Amino acid sequence: MNGFLGYFLSSIDPRSLLGFIGIFPQLLSSAYIPFWLLSVFPVARFFLPDFGCWLVYMIRPALIRPPQPIHAQAEPLVSVVIAGRNESASIGAAMRAAILCGFSNLELIFVDDGSDDDSVAVARLTARSLGLHRSGKVRIFESPRRNGKSSALNIGLRMARGDFIAVLDADSTIQYGAMQHWLLPFADPRVGAVAGNIRVRNSNVSLITRLQEFEYALQATMARLAAARLGLLSIVPGAAGLFRAEIFRRLGGYDTGLGDDTDMTMKLRKQRWKLGFSVDALVWTDVPETLQRLFRQRARWERNMVKIRVSKHRDMFALGRYGFANAVVTLDLLFVRLLLPWVAVVGITYTAAVSGPLTAPTLLTDLYWFYLLWLLLRALIARDISSTPAPKRFRLIFLYPFYKLTLRLVIMGASAKEMFRVGIRHPYVSDHVWLETPWW
Repeated sequence: MNGFLGYFLSSIDPRSLLGFIGIFPQLLSSAYIPFWLLSVFPVARFFLPDFGCWLVYMIRPALIRPPQPIHAQAEPLVSVVIAGRNESASIGAAMRAAILCGFSNLELIFVDDGSDDDSVAVARLTARSLGLHRSGKVRIFESPRRNGKSSALNIGLRMARGDFIAVLDADSTIQYGAMQHWLLPFADPRVGAVAGNIRVRNSNVSLITRLQEFEYALQATMARLAAARLGLLSIVPGAAGLFRAEIFRRLGGYDTGLGDDTDMTMKLRKQRWKLGFSVDALVWTDVPETLQRLFRQRARWERNMVKIRVSKHRDMFALGRYGFANAVVTLDLLFVRLLLPWVAVVGITYTAAVSGPLTAPTLLTDLYWFYLLWLLLRALIARDISSTPAPKRFRLIFLYPFYKLTLRLVIMGASAKEMFRVGIRHPYVSDHVWLETPWW
């Protein structure tokens, strides 16, 4: 055991670190591709934007977390639209949180997508318990058959009367006071949509949910904050998105099929709308509690990404057609999401084949400790800016690289399947929707 520990900790031995510091200037001036791809590029791509946001937050916090205006302003009408199927366990809490979120000028629309359970009954009981079943402030619609989330959302959008439309998942709840912060970025008339800050509500259920809390802090909070500030936000999530109502009316709502949030985001980017992110627009959601459900969720997300961004919106790859920012977003998608993971796998395999099988474990060990240091710094920044992840989650940081590696392998497999059209149908959407929807 001592031998293994000595080998595993050799990368952070003071003598090894001093040796690395000594050759670091040479590496920076060299053309050693693995160093640039596995060390320099990840720091520049993932850490420097977070660090820049943190520096701004230290100097002028209001630029990152704008305060509420001192003088009261007229509240615009906001329509909260929720669509779901078989959501009887969560729809009541979602509706109650929306109505009681501290924003008075709000209406709520729930569209049931042909549920087999008593979702509609629970929704009506919730409206009655709030005394709003006859006020018109809460409206509930039943779809006669299962047509998919996009179609159900379109029913809600057509019925919405608000100047702004918040799209939520049926298992998401708005935190009290969040709506006021959510609306702040719309003071800029160029902003078309604002992503809410999604937090994990069921983080204490299992190790998987605890690791997802860590992941959401880095990716759903910090990564989106930095991307929005740079004008490079690539997703307004379906679980927490606030839009100008005029956008939906111009576009005619969502296209049917999977990937509704990704598709709408790409449409907004093409029309040059600015996309914002609000740290204090907290929306709590439940995440998968088992590995099987987590893998299915991430595989679906990845296949949607390929289907929408690579296939349907492939004209984005005509760099410059939709502006510089969209060209950067497209190149980032192509390089980081699609190419770099496979380059890393091929590179490690090649290194092991050329330099011997013991080289790969050594390289992976070095990368592990480098990633851990980088991860710790990002987590500390996220904690300082947005109070997440919880301090007790930091002890899981040693497991997080293995969690991300496992997810990455699942995602790479899903991406490859979608690219080659393997098992293209998904039970998340009913069969007749698959037949009626064009696949790009």
